[in-house]
Amino acid sequence: MENIIAVISHTAHDNPTLNLLMLMVIVWTTGVFCRMIHQPPVLGELLAGIIFGPSFLGLIAPNEMLNILSELGVFFLMFYAGLETNPLDLKKYRLQSTMVGIFGFIIPFVVAYLTCKAFGLSLSESLFISLGLSITAIAVSARVLHDLELTDHRVTPIIIGASIIDDVMALSFFTAIIDIGTNSGVINWINFAMVILKVLIFFSVSIGIGIWLYPKIGRFFASRSSKGFTFALIMALLFGILAEMAGMHIIIGAYMAGLFVREGVVSPELFTKISDRFVSITYGFLGPIFFVSLSFHVTFSIFETQLLLTSGLLAAAIIGKLIGAGCGARVGGMNYREATVVGLAMNGRGAVELVVASIGLKMGLINDEIFSILVLIAFITTSLPPISIKLYLEKIKYKLVPDE
Repeated sequence: MENIIAVISHTAHDNPTLNLLMLMVIVWTTGVFCRMIHQPPVLGELLAGIIFGPSFLGLIAPNEMLNILSELGVFFLMFYAGLETNPLDLKKYRLQSTMVGIFGFIIPFVVAYLTCKAFGLSLSESLFISLGLSITAIAVSARVLHDLELTDHRVTPIIIGASIIDDVMALSFFTAIIDIGTNSGVINWINFAMVILKVLIFFSVSIGIGIWLYPKIGRFFASRSSKGFTFALIMALLFGILAEMAGMHIIIGAYMAGLFVREGVVSPELFTKISDRFVSITYGFLGPIFFVSLSFHVTFSIFETQLLLTSGLLAAAIIGKLIGAGCGARVGGMNYREATVVGLAMNGRGAVELVVASIGLKMGLINDEIFSILVLIAFITTSLPPISIKLYLEKIKYKLVPDE
């Protein structure tokens, strides 16, 4: 059996198309199985990456093709999340989103920092780990909420809005933490102020384009004869480039672009067609590749060398985010059931944390062991929301307040 697996994996590794084919067959099979046992498909995709990826069987392996498709996957996930979100809902629940975002970043950061110092880690390592554990993956939250059919509940725009605030805060502080790590504990306040200024300019420009410019030109370009799907992609890439110019991840721009491609801009019929095309390519092809690829980075060897540190940081990540986001939801006026769902959903991490961790490793702010711990925590916390939210919703029998 081992010889057969070795032959298959060797053949697939030499042939990128065969490697992709095997991945899609595995994704389709695990998706069908998860639906049979009433579990979110994203959970199967994550487990498939662990079982069939480099960590165990090695039937599928990372390569340039999968890396590109994975990047497109998180981009499309965020754009479609924007399509499903009504900008008026974000405005309507801005208080709750702001409270959840701020509390959901600060409290996990403090809890993680204290945990790092308890284990005797350096200042730069402690700050960098705390930053990584404070991040919420917007794409993970959006996918879980979609799989659990919660997009019509008011918790969805609150969670998505809070995730954006959380990540913007994390990416803003990222520059300051790099300065501390590379300049012997000194913060370059000018650089930090410039980052905040660029973030504010990005959101001002994005909102200006979305509210005033896009409605005027969208009716002409997002029409049946003008390839509405292609025009929507152009807008997504444009906003993505603007986000990168502001020093943020491209997925923030993709989400902002999706917000403005609504039924008020194009006809309801055309919007439905565009949405159907995006949901097919996102959840049927690119999205699963992204979630499977997350598992490629996982290594379990740190359990042998850094079991206590890994366990402590994992507990700090989960408890800190649950308490922080949950307290923010309560301060924002949400009831206990909603606050619990928000806390569980905000625990998902993923792409952004991996990007931050990889930059820290390249700059020498963290070592290989710390990087492996952050990757493993990202994987585990990405797997938790679909299971924990589903179990909790079954316990309370979906007694959430629907969006009005």
